[in-house]
Amino acid sequence: MKNRTTYIIIGVVLLLVILLAIVGKKGTLNNDRLSTKMEKSSFSSKDKKAGGAYVAFKTLPELFTRHSIQVVTKPFATTYAKESELRFAGNNYILVANELFTTEKDVAAMMEYVSIGNYLFVSVNRIDPLLAKKLKCKVVEGTNYQPGTPTKVQGYQDKSVPLDTSYSYSGMVAGSYFSAIDTGYTKVLGSNFKGKPNFIRVVHGRGCFFISLNPYTFANYFLLEQDNIAALETQLSYMPDDAPNVYWDDFYSHQESAQAGDFSEWQVLMRYPSMRWALWLAVLLLLLYVLFEGKRRQRIIPDKPVLANNSLEFVDAIGQLYYQQHDNFNLAHKMTLHLLEYIRHRYYLNTNHLNAQFVETLSKKSAMPENEVRDLINMVHQIQLAGQISDEQLQHFYQRIQHFYLNTK
Repeated sequence: MKNRTTYIIIGVVLLLVILLAIVGKKGTLNNDRLSTKMEKSSFSSKDKKAGGAYVAFKTLPELFTRHSIQVVTKPFATTYAKESELRFAGNNYILVANELFTTEKDVAAMMEYVSIGNYLFVSVNRIDPLLAKKLKCKVVEGTNYQPGTPTKVQGYQDKSVPLDTSYSYSGMVAGSYFSAIDTGYTKVLGSNFKGKPNFIRVVHGRGCFFISLNPYTFANYFLLEQDNIAALETQLSYMPDDAPNVYWDDFYSHQESAQAGDFSEWQVLMRYPSMRWALWLAVLLLLLYVLFEGKRRQRIIPDKPVLANNSLEFVDAIGQLYYQQHDNFNLAHKMTLHLLEYIRHRYYLNTNHLNAQFVETLSKKSAMPENEVRDLINMVHQIQLAGQISDEQLQHFYQRIQHFYLNTK
């Protein structure tokens, strides 16, 4: 009964792991389809196609007039370590990509960069879970689609300005939004076509993060339709226009997967909820298996039977054969050979000369009376000289030898 319960529990947990893996796989397939649709949206500063960000990049000097725009082509952690000017307050950093793939070093550098009084603007369809966790916000990844007719795609709301403006176009519509934020440090600045918050400001230290889940507001197609260029001005107006340095990131827009060499396999798997739950359930399954199987009784190991002395059985069988054929002399001769072999191996005596000295030495080593040893050796001589032996004599000789075997040391 206990084993049956164990197997039922293991089966249920295994089924849950499989279901979660299927869900994770389905999500991966959906993401792959989304990536296929989004191939035309590169968000690159050099791309003049509909999905590029050439117009947005060329508009930046009009919004930030103090210095020229610097293009970054390295990971944030690398740039932050090499660019000493990033360690001073007041800088603006703009990052636009389809999906943000960061490392722990990147996130740590971003947090430090903002905390000293800088501004980081991130606009992506999918934010990296590591960064979202640091900013204490949760994201619901909605479906992106292209309606084909002009549709409201982005709205801006700010009660402190006040500002309540929306923009429409016929291109891709971003459906992701924030489902939870830390209201103590975070403020909603904009919403998607369903009125869900998709643009927030997060205060960190002396600086701010600006997170937008609609990167299409930076795309050429969006900015060149109607007066949508004002949308770019609106969302970047929260950053200081007199910043000493403005950086445009052109690294993450070209990233389609995690950066090589910066992730362990375990870290990559734990980044995504479906895989994380599947792994934890797999660990639980293993613990249940160890717990229940560890309580099973160990099977009793049967005693190994003592090996029979087949050599003695063989000798007995041969002796019976000779006795039944009345080949007494041959049987007695073999009994004598066995006796002498026993004496040589047990008492290390030379049996070539069975004389009085041999009898005396054997008597001392075997602790047998000398007269009994002498009688046994004399009987051996008599049988060898006679050349034949009766049944009675053979039995008597056998008894003498057995008496010697049983009473010697």
